[in-house]
Amino acid sequence: MVDHGLRARQGRAARCFFACFGALATLAACGGEASPSAATTTTTVTFPLSTSSSTSISTSNAVPTEEAAVRSAYEVASRAFIDAAAVPDPNFPALAATHTGPMLIQRRDVLLGLKADGRVIRYPQPSKYLVVVRSVDLQGDVAKVAFCAVDDGERVQVSTGEVLARGVSTVTGTAALQRQDGRWKLAEQKFDSRQQEVASCNAGA
Repeated sequence: MVDHGLRARQGRAARCFFACFGALATLAACGGEASPSAATTTTTVTFPLSTSSSTSISTSNAVPTEEAAVRSAYEVASRAFIDAAAVPDPNFPALAATHTGPMLIQRRDVLLGLKADGRVIRYPQPSKYLVVVRSVDLQGDVAKVAFCAVDDGERVQVSTGEVLARGVSTVTGTAALQRQDGRWKLAEQKFDSRQQEVASCNAGA
């Protein structure tokens, strides 16, 4: 679930996003659809989102259906970005339905850049794409997740069909989803590590 677009635009978006929220890592967003592994650890990450409760609920005590809803929402949000980037369309209906706050702004900026440059993000067939949600930590109306993803999206020039950039990378990171009107939406995301290869995304690896 990696945000694509021109590298320069990615860099500017990353610096702006994390300058606003005080994070130290480089911003990226992952899109994709895969079966999540069982959560094995609880990751504590600081996000500047307000919660309706100051009490942290560990995944081991959380209502299973609520944790499952968070996992599903994260994967659906990732798929929404992939589908929007294949057009590309910053006003893709599924994007606003699954994203909010900084992530909605950042991903729309990437899509606007792709559209202006006549480029799209597409995935080879077969694709190595994979997203694994490693843990979920529920805190009121905010859910924090730790994830791992393998991404092989390609940037393609629409007018010529030329593949401008390709490759496979494995990333780990953290994200925050916010519950709005009973629905979980992806609000923030950052990468903690990145490898230019396919690596294991097994829980706890």
